[in-house]
Amino acid sequence: MVKLLVVCVISLCPVLASAAGSTAMPFLKIDSGARAAALGGAYSAAGDDAASIFYNPAGAALADTNELEISHTEWLQGLRNENLVYVHPLSRNYTVFGGANVLLSGDMDKNDASGVNIGSFNSQEGAFSFGLSAALGGDWYNAYALKVFYQKADRNRASSLGGDAGLLKIAGDWRFGVSVSNVGAKLKLGSSAFDLPLMIRAGAARRLKDQLLVSLDALKAGENAVALCAGVENGFDIGEEDLFFVRVGYKSGRSQYAGSGFTGGIGIKYNDLGLDYAFSPYGELGDAHRITLSFNFGEPREEFTVKTVSSPEYNKKPRKTPAARKTYPRKKKVKARKTKGFIFPPN
Repeated sequence: MVKLLVVCVISLCPVLASAAGSTAMPFLKIDSGARAAALGGAYSAAGDDAASIFYNPAGAALADTNELEISHTEWLQGLRNENLVYVHPLSRNYTVFGGANVLLSGDMDKNDASGVNIGSFNSQEGAFSFGLSAALGGDWYNAYALKVFYQKADRNRASSLGGDAGLLKIAGDWRFGVSVSNVGAKLKLGSSAFDLPLMIRAGAARRLKDQLLVSLDALKAGENAVALCAGVENGFDIGEEDLFFVRVGYKSGRSQYAGSGFTGGIGIKYNDLGLDYAFSPYGELGDAHRITLSFNFGEPREEFTVKTVSSPEYNKKPRKTPAARKTYPRKKKVKARKTKGFIFPPN
């Protein structure tokens, strides 16, 4: 019974919450990825890894190699949230990505109107996305993603189509991002139709030192009030190119946003492997623990230049590559050496 209550709290069964005007699949409002969750969800500008597709898909354009990321969240009363993301640079300017975000309830008791147990049932729901991000020039990036939404509650099934879009600007040590998620048709479950959980984010992030990052987002989810999300991340060298991270975050709107309040986590980056952990307290309902494993592989993206019009003729100007902006440094399989984002010939 407790498990069923928790399921309803995070709205696995919107038919039970229709009287309150709940949207379908509100679990999509909950943070995905341990690093982002530890930063309080302030990730529309800070995101530059695979998990950024859940906050601002334009962040995928900053990938310099293939990246595979798997996240597991041990939810309340045994509920599980699983994420799988793959990012693949196609060329100098384009990146494709795909991701899955699913929530699994496991088996729960099924009772009739008189309270007599008549068996068990389970609920699953998820969103599956495929998209393209691009470098527009002038340190502008954008992305679009097509999403398929699916929900199953006992014998009832529903599906819908939607999409995400994002825009990212880099200006020196600053990043600015804006995104909209879950735009699409209503999801029809049984005889009822529910809106998708529309989410709008806008944020800024700044790197104050080499490994000190501060991020701030404003989040508007459906008819809920605007929530403020803030996070701080600091990295410590533990090897030639290996780092240990400490993160803290905060999200306002405790009465309207699940997982609001203070969050925290740690992470480690060893060569091309990353492991992150996040802790989110949920008051009387318990705590949520997230673990994310990431792996970078393949040849680095081809270096590229952009055209400027600072003179009557177009001149090719070396620009910072996405690799130079990655939060996690890694060993490159390139012959050229980089200093402050510019490309130099081999020694």
